[in-house]
Amino acid sequence: MPKKTYWIGLGFVMVVLAAVWPSLSDSPVVSSRAYSGHTNDADANHFVQVFQKAVGTRLDDCQTCHRAGVAGTDTEKEYNACGYCHLREFPNPKYKTGVPKNFEETLNAFGLAYKKAGRNATALRAIAEQDSDGDGHSNLKEIEALRYPGDPASKPGQALAPVYTFTFDRIKVLPVHDQFLLMNATKQKNDEYAFYKGVLVKDLLAATGIKPAGATGITVFAPDGFSVDYSMEEILKPFPKGFFYLEPKSIQDPEAQFVVYPNRLPEGLTDKGEIANPLRLQVAYLRDGRDLSKAVYEKGTGLLQGEGPFRLIIPQRNPLGDPAKPGRPDRSVKAKVYGDVWDFSNSIDHNAGNAVRGMCVIRVNPMPVGYEEYDWKNGWSLIEDRKIVVYGYGITEK
Repeated sequence: MPKKTYWIGLGFVMVVLAAVWPSLSDSPVVSSRAYSGHTNDADANHFVQVFQKAVGTRLDDCQTCHRAGVAGTDTEKEYNACGYCHLREFPNPKYKTGVPKNFEETLNAFGLAYKKAGRNATALRAIAEQDSDGDGHSNLKEIEALRYPGDPASKPGQALAPVYTFTFDRIKVLPVHDQFLLMNATKQKNDEYAFYKGVLVKDLLAATGIKPAGATGITVFAPDGFSVDYSMEEILKPFPKGFFYLEPKSIQDPEAQFVVYPNRLPEGLTDKGEIANPLRLQVAYLRDGRDLSKAVYEKGTGLLQGEGPFRLIIPQRNPLGDPAKPGRPDRSVKAKVYGDVWDFSNSIDHNAGNAVRGMCVIRVNPMPVGYEEYDWKNGWSLIEDRKIVVYGYGITEK
């Protein structure tokens, strides 16, 4: 074949392939959603290079190839693929079963097929027509439909839950709520009094158009999949007034001290006196007048650190003796027992553990039947973009 004819023939073949494989490409593309610790991840970049329509979508994410914890084992609460994978580098001594022994055990069916085929762009093309998760749809068809090729519960034709997305600017124009309260921790050394500024959860939900009637409550997710449920009563009604305890500040022994106070206190506070401001379930974005520190995985532990850009703040609910008087500060459950009134007490509501740091997704319950849920297991892109996604009951397409 003459050289000129050869190139015409090759061009024709490439046109045919482009028609058959509209999602496959060789052009350089870089993942736009990789978590900050994986911004140079070669596998993520291979994926968006080959499947360019997936860049910036739900599939441009670690969980396309990685799995979460193993059901029926100690690790089943590792809802997030990142948290499960990090157990290899940051073991949790509490986990005895379901712990990944090697890299392969952190992969789902699609990730395993990709690795077996060579773990490069060519491998992705080679497995495109396979059905890795066995749900009756090829990997290519699932990727084109923005469904997970390694998850049999995610498949083309299944409707995705409609979402309402709040940007930081959109949230800041909602009615503002300020509150000063005690954040009582269980395991951390310090309890903290702090000013939080943000919006009421009820106002945030109202801005989406949701009607309270019929909703049973919400589930709020952190970027690693950690979640806490809140009732409609907690959303709609005020919490008991808080009380201020100044006496711990006078403890001389640094090891025995356990309460952190802000530099500025509300006017009129007295030791053991009531805090005047009303307390509500709140989405906070400022603490003591400053932006909340961004939630991140801590190097060396793999634990979630930081509060923001948003934190779900829940005041103390459980009373200590008097139903109208929430609990006082107390030391950590891990602290030495000093024999004074400030030692750890199970009867006090340790609300800090139910205040979701880095909150980025809200599911309004009950979840409508027939929809595939929003990807609450991994919200790192929302942290980077300073957004909150609301989905579930009452949310319709905008």
